[in-house]
Amino acid sequence: MKWRSVKIASLVISIVFLLFGCSSGESAGSSNNNGDQVELTFMYWGSNMEKQAIQKMIDSFNKSHPDIKVVGQHVAGDYNTKVNTLMASNELPDVAYLGTSLAKKWAQEGKIMDLTDYQDQYPALKERVAQSYLYYEPGKNVGNTTASEIEMMFYNKSLFEEAGVEVPPSKAEDAWTWDELIKTAQKLTKDSKGRTADESDFNPKEIMQYGISIPSTFNGWLPMVLSNGGDIINEEGTELTLNTPEAKEVFQNIHDLIYKYHIAPTPVQMENMPATSVSLQTKKVAMAIDGQWALLDIAGSGVDFGVAVLPKFDELKTIFLSGASVIFSSTEHPEEALEFYMYHNDPEQVDLFETGLWMPIQEEYYTDEAKIKEWTDNPAHPEEYRDAAINYLLDYAVQAPEIDIINWDQINTELEQGLDQYWTDAKSLDDVLAELEESVSPLLEGRYPSE
Repeated sequence: MKWRSVKIASLVISIVFLLFGCSSGESAGSSNNNGDQVELTFMYWGSNMEKQAIQKMIDSFNKSHPDIKVVGQHVAGDYNTKVNTLMASNELPDVAYLGTSLAKKWAQEGKIMDLTDYQDQYPALKERVAQSYLYYEPGKNVGNTTASEIEMMFYNKSLFEEAGVEVPPSKAEDAWTWDELIKTAQKLTKDSKGRTADESDFNPKEIMQYGISIPSTFNGWLPMVLSNGGDIINEEGTELTLNTPEAKEVFQNIHDLIYKYHIAPTPVQMENMPATSVSLQTKKVAMAIDGQWALLDIAGSGVDFGVAVLPKFDELKTIFLSGASVIFSSTEHPEEALEFYMYHNDPEQVDLFETGLWMPIQEEYYTDEAKIKEWTDNPAHPEEYRDAAINYLLDYAVQAPEIDIINWDQINTELEQGLDQYWTDAKSLDDVLAELEESVSPLLEGRYPSE
C-alpha cells in the first residue's frame, strides 16, 4: 500500500509540473513557442582534418547554446551537385558553405538571406576584411567568405641552402622580378645527374627536381596578369581583355618556364605530381605557387619550409579567394541561424586558423597584436608569415574573379578549356585567345558591386 501511495503521489506531482510548464509559456533552454529545441543543419565540404575541426566547433556551439542543436552534414563528393539537388527538392540546409559565384547568383534570386539588415544587431558584421564581403547589389551583401585566402609562394629551405642561393623575399618591397625568379629557379632545377638548368649540358628530358611549380588555372596566372597591368575583363565587365599585350606577355612567360627554360612541370606532369606539401617534402619542386590553405598540409609534412610573396611584373599583386558561408532564405529559424553563422568561423572557436588552413575574416586579427599572435604564434606559421601573408593580403590582394565577375563559373570553364590547349602546347596563344573571345564574350554580364 505504501509503495502504491508513493507512485500515485509521484504521478500527481508530475502532472502538476507538466501543467505548470505548459501554462508558463516558453520553457527554460528553449527559443520557440512550442518549448522545443531548435534544430539547424549545417552543410560543408573539406578534408577529413577539416571535418574533425568543424565537428569540434559544432559540438562546442551546441554545448554553449542549449536551446539550439546544430547537425553537421559533411559532403565528401561533388558538393555543387549535392547543393543543386537539395535546391531542386526544397530540402536545403539552414547554413552552408557555397561557392562565391553561386552564392551571389542565388542571392539575386532571393534564395539566400541578405545580412545587410542585421549589421546593427551584429556589429561584428561591419568589422571584417574588406575583400571578404559578398555584395550582389549595391549596398547589399549575403555575408562574407568563410575565411580569407590568398595565392602565395612556398619553398623548401634546405634546397636553397644546398644550392647556395637566397630564399624568396617575404616583404613586398623586395619582391622578385620575373627575371630573378627564372635565374633562381634555374639553379634549383636538376636533372638525373645533378646538373642544373643553367648549365650547358643540362638534360631537360631527365628532370628530377623542378625549380618552380605554377597552377595552370587562373590562380596561377591571374596575379601575374594583374601585376602587369592587365585583367580578365574590362572595368565594365563587358569585354574580354586577355588578348592584350599585358596579358599575353604573362602567358608567354609562364609558357617559357615550361618549354624554354624547363624549370617548371607541364600541366600533365603537374596532374601526376603529389600535392604541394609532398612535392616540397620529396624535393620534386623547390618552390610552389599555391593557395594559403596549403599551409595546413605543408606544416604537417615535416619539411623545413618558408613562405614568400609572389614575383611581380610591374606592381605586386595577389588574389583574395575563398568559399562563402551563407544562410538560406528557406530557414525557419533565421535568428538562431545567425547565432551559428557568427560562431562557425570565429578563430576563438575553430582551430583551423592556428593549423594554417584559414586566415581570419575579422579585422581585429590583423590589427590587434595579441589577436595576431593567437593564430600565428605556432609552428605552422613561420617567422616571415606576417609579411608574406598578412601584410600581403591587406595591401596587395584583389578579389578573385569568382567573387567579382558575374557568371564566372561558365566563363571559367571556357577559359580553362581554351588555355589548356596553350599550356599543353597544342595551339598557339593567338589562336587560343581568338577562340576565347568568341566563346566567352556572349557570357559577359558585368561585375558585381564592391560595396
